[in-house]
Amino acid sequence: MYGLDQTAIVYTPHATTGAYTVVARSELVCRLAYVEQGGSAVGGERENIGQRRRLLWDAEYAMPDEAQVEVDGERWNVLMGTYGQLRGADSQVVYRRCEVVRAI
Repeated sequence: MYGLDQTAIVYTPHATTGAYTVVARSELVCRLAYVEQGGSAVGGERENIGQRRRLLWDAEYAMPDEAQVEVDGERWNVLMGTYGQLRGADSQVVYRRCEVVRAI
């Protein structure tokens, strides 16, 4: 898929511990993009934006509601309620997307 030049491992929480150790998908082709900083972001808001990214992936994969992704050795928590779809000129879904925040 054009523009998706990274791969991710998708983890879901372990049923007993809640730790993100269960691999739901390995080798998910994706792109982890910076979130554009609006002109209104100042102070703490700007710091929070620096911890956020937008994750894009192939339309065929349905991301679990509770998930954590690892891209280039760094873990990111998927933010529920931020899921969306990007459509092409023919109205077909080309990518799926969500916001992620750096896991601590």
